[in-house]
Amino acid sequence: MNVIATRLLAGTSALFAGLLLAAGARADAPTLDWRLPLPPGPGWRIIDLREGNGIRHEEYVPRGQGIDDYRDRLLVQRFVAQDLDPEAYLGHIAAGLAKHCPAFTTSGVVIGARDGMAHATRTAYCGRFDARPYGYVIAQKAIRDGEHLFVVEREWRLAPFDVGADGMVNFDAADEAQKREIRLAVRWLTEQVNPGPPPPAPPPPRPRR
Repeated sequence: MNVIATRLLAGTSALFAGLLLAAGARADAPTLDWRLPLPPGPGWRIIDLREGNGIRHEEYVPRGQGIDDYRDRLLVQRFVAQDLDPEAYLGHIAAGLAKHCPAFTTSGVVIGARDGMAHATRTAYCGRFDARPYGYVIAQKAIRDGEHLFVVEREWRLAPFDVGADGMVNFDAADEAQKREIRLAVRWLTEQVNPGPPPPAPPPPRPRR
């Protein structure tokens, strides 16, 4: 199954996941049933949901934004990792994105582990995507759970911006509220996006006498 999203940027990570996958569907372990707690703010609506052959792919945009002209998007994926660790996966995605961005840089990778699952977080800055009149900021977190990778990605479309020779980003057209939103999203990824075993089921009701 090829999970190329119709939107070009989403296709980078989705295509990579599709190329990795060769195994058929199988019974999911408890952590693979994890569902992402959506970040606070305006309500989110799902615009794409596909699942099969071991891949789950979800896309959300805030209510009031369109599928093709969104300014903020949330991507959630799960797929067979094969031999990739979270840091290597984020490196592959960054390398593919950089080919479309004359002005490009990334933050440092933050790696760690929680509940026995390794993870890596990084933010990519694309000053202009090809000839389009906007650039991207993409905050990503990848988590390794046994044979699978979870990937959570928060993406913003911004007016084109510069990346200096020193790798510093200059958001001339982005206001302080936008910058704060990006910082909060990175913190949300780092601190709250952590799949784990689902909570125990409530006990069955006691029969009436």
